[in-house]
Amino acid sequence: MYIIPLIFYIPNMVPAEDIAKSLIDINPKLDKELLVKTLVFVINAHEGQLRKSGIPYVTHPTSVAKTLAELKMDTAVIAAGLLHDVVEDTEYSTKQIQEKFGTEIAEMVDSVTKISDIQKGIDRTAKTFKKFLTYVSKRPQIIAIKLADRLDNMHSLEYLAPERQKAISEETLDFYAPLAHRLGLYSFKFELEDLAFKYLNPEEYAAIEHHLKLTKAEREEYIQSIIFPLNIKMNLEQLDCDIIGRSKHIYSIHEKMKARNCKIDELYDIFAIRIIVRQISDCYMALGYVHNLWMPLYSRFKDYIAVPKPNLYQSLHTTVIGPQGKLFEVQIRTKDMNETAEYGMAAHWAYKFNLKKEELEKNMDWVNKITVMQNEIPNSTEFLGFLHESLLPEDSYAWTPQGRKITLPLGASILDFAFTVHTDLGLHCLGARAAGKVLNIDAHIPVGETIQILQSDSQEPQETWLSIAKTPKAQNAIRHWLRKAMATQSEVLGQKIWRKELLNLKISKEGAPDDSEVCKAFNAQSINSFYESLGKGDIPLKDIYAFLKQYSEHSWAKLKIFNVFSSDSDTPMVIGHNERFLLNYASCCNPLPGDPVEGIMKSGKGIEIHKEDCKILNKIPQKHRLTLQWEAPESAVREQKCILRIEAADRVAIQKDIFNAIAKHNALVKKTIFESKEGRVNGRIDLQAFNSAQIKNIEQSLQTVAGIRKVIVL
Repeated sequence: MYIIPLIFYIPNMVPAEDIAKSLIDINPKLDKELLVKTLVFVINAHEGQLRKSGIPYVTHPTSVAKTLAELKMDTAVIAAGLLHDVVEDTEYSTKQIQEKFGTEIAEMVDSVTKISDIQKGIDRTAKTFKKFLTYVSKRPQIIAIKLADRLDNMHSLEYLAPERQKAISEETLDFYAPLAHRLGLYSFKFELEDLAFKYLNPEEYAAIEHHLKLTKAEREEYIQSIIFPLNIKMNLEQLDCDIIGRSKHIYSIHEKMKARNCKIDELYDIFAIRIIVRQISDCYMALGYVHNLWMPLYSRFKDYIAVPKPNLYQSLHTTVIGPQGKLFEVQIRTKDMNETAEYGMAAHWAYKFNLKKEELEKNMDWVNKITVMQNEIPNSTEFLGFLHESLLPEDSYAWTPQGRKITLPLGASILDFAFTVHTDLGLHCLGARAAGKVLNIDAHIPVGETIQILQSDSQEPQETWLSIAKTPKAQNAIRHWLRKAMATQSEVLGQKIWRKELLNLKISKEGAPDDSEVCKAFNAQSINSFYESLGKGDIPLKDIYAFLKQYSEHSWAKLKIFNVFSSDSDTPMVIGHNERFLLNYASCCNPLPGDPVEGIMKSGKGIEIHKEDCKILNKIPQKHRLTLQWEAPESAVREQKCILRIEAADRVAIQKDIFNAIAKHNALVKKTIFESKEGRVNGRIDLQAFNSAQIKNIEQSLQTVAGIRKVIVL
């Protein structure tokens, strides 16, 4: 349980001078006179107020002040931390704070108060976080105040109702913990995550905590088996350093279990070794000594000293094979680097570093980036995604040919890189060239390499790109382009359907209703918006017929021609790849270009295409169907997923022969699964095909492969 020193529990029984002294003991450069003045004011302002736990309320601001002192914040920030609840919870105003403590402190208190106001009720919306970041961009130090405030509140969460516990914990895990990570405040991050996880998933938390307690002795013994030879090695080499072993935090262990789909006793890296040296050159010497003792995994080595993280974090990370064949991580850094790792950017905001304004602005560039994107991403859900992505650690980076460094979240693709460089480059991206290799758009960016994006004006975004893009900026640009393209194609398709209906009802151009009549009848702002709605399927075909019937030259009873609802038409409507966003291929029958097909209109989706003999289609009344005809084969190209199930006798090179048979017909293999057991092979192959004839030819070719017993096309 979290325990605040007695001096912070009973401030009304301890003189303000003593509380100020305890803060100065943490940070000797604080202004005692201002601290005492602020403490006296705060104690009086909160007199008689209690927390949910029953202890005096003033213990909260004094605890916040203690945390800020540990972060080496200056006296003004600590004073603002002491005063942060005064305007909200007492009769004093911001103006009175300004008169008594000055403009700088009053502005910080005002910003924290406004943030608290917009977060009442735990409003986890884009609007809330946008306002938060607006205040942060003006005074970054208030982040430290809010994080210290949230940390102390999380420690007293047990006194709130369960629904409030869950809501506050969700907000902490979604926003405040990633924010602490983004700032490099890892001690805040770990504590906030563990406290939030405790209330969001108490059973899992208790299970991991129980396991750690049971295995504590065994784990500490193993850590000592690593530290002991390390100490001997460093002493022999006369390298002055401190070596620490620590277990990882409960939430991070939970995340590893989830990511690897394993139990806690199957994890090998639930602890790490940290080596603290005196200077940068010693980091690399220590690294060599570690590798002398144990075999390293070079794929897991990271040099954050040469290339620091955006939150200023620096360290060497290496994973080695230790005693008993177990893997463990070693982090090597200087004392200053360790202080930055603990206190992050906050350490650089402290006056003792004398950080210049332009340097501070550079460190807070990510806040400015988020602020700009607020206007570019109006959709709340998309903005929250972008915000969360922006707060995550950025571990991948690469260079443009012009020498510009691009930093992206771990796992970002070549497509993300292209969109980060320029939106137009992303929209027409074909792939990239890096390290002498050509990479597809879905390849992960090669860390530290120079990447040249390959593009073509004929290349256009596909819906599948949304699953490839990992960054909100790229996803937002792709969605915007797709929406715009769909609107254009909806208009063209709507015109086709309209002209076809006029033709079927034998309505001449002169006898057709004018645009104003059409817009009035269908409540459209313009004829183009009418066509767009028609193409999307938002206007039922029966309504079109009912409206146009009055303009027909003959009554419906006397007409013996086909109309757009009938599947017996001699003049079907031609469809092709130009309507690719509005042609939805029914999963019940999986039609391909070249198959005899019919369509039905789906609101917001355009035409849903079925095979003529589809059982689902036959349940739909004939008058609601649309007769369709494919464009010429050379222009009707569509990527279509096809699944092959293969049963074969197991033999040498059976898989190679299967792939060769498929390759002869130019189909693309997207995914394969093969299992060999008791002399038999069962396989699944996901293909990208373009027409029925191609699939038929592949099936026939596979039947000729020696050993294959059955081929099933799904």
